[in-house]
Amino acid sequence: IWDLQREMWTIPGNRKRAIITIILMICQQMTGTNAINYYAPQIFQNLGVVGNATNLFATGVYGIVKTVACGVFLVFVADSLGRRRSLLWTSVAQALAMLYIGLYVRIAPPEEGKPVPAAGYVALVCIFLFAAAFQFGWGPVCWIYVSEIPTARLRSLNVAFGAATQWLFNFVVARAVPSMLVTMGSNGYGFVPRSPM
Repeated sequence: IWDLQREMWTIPGNRKRAIITIILMICQQMTGTNAINYYAPQIFQNLGVVGNATNLFATGVYGIVKTVACGVFLVFVADSLGRRRSLLWTSVAQALAMLYIGLYVRIAPPEEGKPVPAAGYVALVCIFLFAAAFQFGWGPVCWIYVSEIPTARLRSLNVAFGAATQWLFNFVVARAVPSMLVTMGSNGYGFVPRSPM
């Protein structure tokens, strides 16, 4: 293992590939997908969806959208779209979806006791669009990329570094989001809905 480590970190081309792997996995977690995965009921509730059954339904639809989108991407699109292009385009799509959600939460959050406005339903759709965009890029492409870029001799070690980084930052996100939901107030998903006047 030490020979492989030396080969990975002392040869500039191999080191560059290892650093790309680590950065890709950090960026994958910083998209926010696991924040939504783990805390979807609270996030949907903060967007105005009320009732446990409705929250669970919305969370279930979120999971179905992710699964179907990932399957469609891997079967039909992965090789024709290309790795770099899928990462770039889905970054834009995810950013636009989150921008709309952020603006909705900031400008016209749902009011307690009132039905969800049309803008709120668009925000919910944006969460599903975010999930689909993630599965067309940052979800599977990072794993494809980290297994394709290293030399054959270093492939398993490179993927191991990628997986370790992914799980480390998965842990960071899982630990940070509850505090963010509580402390960010109207600057994030953790807002307190306005009471009707």
